[in-house]
Amino acid sequence: MKQMKICPSCGYTVDLDTIHFSSCCEQGNQPTFPSENSTFSPEALAEIKECIEQANELLLSIGLDNEEDEINLRSFQLSMRKIKGQFITISVTCNEESLKVKGVLSEVGLDFIILETNVENLLLIQTERLVFIEHHDDSNQNSCSDQELLCIDDELRRNLMLCFSEVVSRSPYLLNLFFGLKLNLYLESFLGSVIYVKSDNEKSEIEGTLTKVDNRKIELKNNDNEKQGIDFDELCYIEIEMQKLAGMSLFRA
Repeated sequence: MKQMKICPSCGYTVDLDTIHFSSCCEQGNQPTFPSENSTFSPEALAEIKECIEQANELLLSIGLDNEEDEINLRSFQLSMRKIKGQFITISVTCNEESLKVKGVLSEVGLDFIILETNVENLLLIQTERLVFIEHHDDSNQNSCSDQELLCIDDELRRNLMLCFSEVVSRSPYLLNLFFGLKLNLYLESFLGSVIYVKSDNEKSEIEGTLTKVDNRKIELKNNDNEKQGIDFDELCYIEIEMQKLAGMSLFRA
């Protein structure tokens, strides 16, 4: 009967009738070479890993407890701002249906995003309404998008250093950039403007002048001076014509 034992040095099981422990270790100490774990090129693999990391950041941002909603919203905002200025496709839930919308990601707030459509209108959409986001790679992305304040003029840079609170408090753009603005606060800049609203309870858009905004609802006044309140819970999106925003500094420092 063969005598089989485990070598105490290398862990191999050996037949003592044919080989000694010392010979076993000499055979076991052969150089080893790792095999490739991917068929992708190093460049493609690096790009895939970057996409996975970004996806994990988004999943983490929406997987937090309700007690951490503020951190959750801010994390999602910062993740989305990385693709600001690029073309995306989104699906928006409205009246138990899914609406597909395409456009350039113009701005990202704490709980909303702004898309610029192909007819140069702006769509303001609450993030809780988003069910799908597809990012179309844009190699011509503005180099300032990652660190937006790198591209500001010298005067603004000096004012931010010397009078930070005063300068930031006057600019919705800077308030949103540094701290994040919720949709109800952002909409205060549009008071008196004509907007179009799509809600769960209406088949078509409602046109009216924005007269009031609070943390629960907005109020519109139509051409007959009739007022209508719309809760944020019922709000699918808000559409604004860009040409009516001429001169307003909502999207720049």
